[in-house]
Amino acid sequence: MSHTIIVGIDGSTNSQCALTWAIRHARLTSAEIRLVSAYTVPGVNMSQADIVYPADFDTAVKKSVHDITEAAAELVTEAGVPVSTMVAPGDASGVMVENSKNADLAVIGARGRGGFAGRLLGSVALAMPAHAHCPTVVIPSTWPERVMPETPLPIELPVRSSNAQTVSAGSGAERPVFSGEVVAGIDPFETDTPVLREAAAQARFYGLPLHLVGVTATHILSPEWLPSEEHLTKMYDEAATASELAAASLAEDFAEVAVRWSVFDAPSTEVLVSATYSAELMVIGSRGRGGFISTILGSTSQGVLSHAVCPVRVVRVTRRKPTRRR
Repeated sequence: MSHTIIVGIDGSTNSQCALTWAIRHARLTSAEIRLVSAYTVPGVNMSQADIVYPADFDTAVKKSVHDITEAAAELVTEAGVPVSTMVAPGDASGVMVENSKNADLAVIGARGRGGFAGRLLGSVALAMPAHAHCPTVVIPSTWPERVMPETPLPIELPVRSSNAQTVSAGSGAERPVFSGEVVAGIDPFETDTPVLREAAAQARFYGLPLHLVGVTATHILSPEWLPSEEHLTKMYDEAATASELAAASLAEDFAEVAVRWSVFDAPSTEVLVSATYSAELMVIGSRGRGGFISTILGSTSQGVLSHAVCPVRVVRVTRRKPTRRR
């Protein structure tokens, strides 16, 4: 069965960015692309306003969406990639989630045509990583141009690392960089996770090194309890040991992938967003360790997707059920 990539198309510049990335990925993986578009006809409460749409309004809206989708299909065909189209009525998020049931990968833009101007992440980009039945890649609105924010987030050197790259940050300081690497945001104390495996597969596919980035949480501890230097050293060493074990766990299945790791003690969103400034691809999970049980997409995941400047691949990770104390 052919590998299928679904791409959300809405005529926006960002959806064009997503399509460009998907075409390149499809050519490398010998995959086919299914372009997915959705449309809705505005409803009106006739008791409040005497507004009547023309009889052919629905047809005109549908034709407009079809034209946008067919134009995108021509670009895919010109690139030599098999393509099909799907135009369906309904909410774009729901249509994309439904189509993800028989797809291997979903590619969407971080922003669509709708939404509020101040909203950094579109509704589809919020819904798909949380509810899709396949991995989702979210493409920044400026990709492939890597447009940096006016005030880039600072990032200090890791507290533990193996062969991490650094560059001068001015005034004799150094800062880590992830150029030419696939970066995986992982729990620093876990040694084998779906995110780890997915990131290794992507690194092998692209022929790039894999950099495991773990973030400890002492920066959010209560001021009533501040760890001693001894406690910090012990925690960092435990995280470093776990990172070494995580890298070693990939040796058998991904022997050709060079694996580096770094442990940071800083806000996780800041660390991972900073990594997107230079990484080729960021791989994260849909859930973190905290958050409300009803929030399917974790706060760190949302923050990274909102501010990343490189493509972000989100791996669906379900919340582990808490163990009952005996």
